[in-house]
Amino acid sequence: MRLVSSRIHPIVKNRKIIISDRAVNSLKRIIAKHQQNGFLGADKAKEAILSRLRRLTVNAEKDSRKAKFGSLDGDYRSVLAWNYRIYYRLEDEEIHVLDIFLDIESGVRL
Repeated sequence: MRLVSSRIHPIVKNRKIIISDRAVNSLKRIIAKHQQNGFLGADKAKEAILSRLRRLTVNAEKDSRKAKFGSLDGDYRSVLAWNYRIYYRLEDEEIHVLDIFLDIESGVRL
């Protein structure tokens, strides 16, 4: 007889994503930088980041880590997408994307 795991899954809810002007400008800068090296790289970076943003709407805590922003109140997190770290603030009904940075820990240089 095979037993089925009784693991409890976290409640998953769809949240609205709000992307700051700063994050939009970061994404444009990332794409422009990769376009200098070839269109294919820019397209892959853009799709990876946008795909990760879409997945945040369903489960914003999956594969994320708490961001250390000192004394700021709130649930600040980050996720990795194609060597870039997306920083966001998690709220009950919304996700506020704050900025997108090259992840130094990934060891990739542009």
